[in-house]
Amino acid sequence: RERNDIPILIAEDSALLNALICDSLKKAGYCNVISCENGKEAWNVIQDCKARDVLDEHVKLVITDIEMPQMDGHHLLKLIREDSATEEIPVIIFSSLINDDMRRKGESLGADAQLSKPEIGKLVSIVDSLLTK
Repeated sequence: RERNDIPILIAEDSALLNALICDSLKKAGYCNVISCENGKEAWNVIQDCKARDVLDEHVKLVITDIEMPQMDGHHLLKLIREDSATEEIPVIIFSSLINDDMRRKGESLGADAQLSKPEIGKLVSIVDSLLTK
């Protein structure tokens, strides 16, 4: 598939899973991926891009884990949805913690999609569907 320059921001504290997500996206043609180790780092990237008025060029979609040090994925999602500059950015929660309670919490916070970590194969198709809306 043709390479796609749409910027994707990832917040995942596991180095192995972070690399796996990046690799899966790059194999699918998404070559513009920013990788962060936690929600706070991802939020700082968003704030920096906002301050420089380049948010649209650097963050079109966010993929986040739930459980991370410094700032978890639910808090990151809440901050994204509360900010008028970022509220429309699609957010995918990709976590091993997806159960009924966590799914409800993610939905209430405005997650666009939620996948459990074994579903890496579905991740690219969800990214495709959200970016072509």
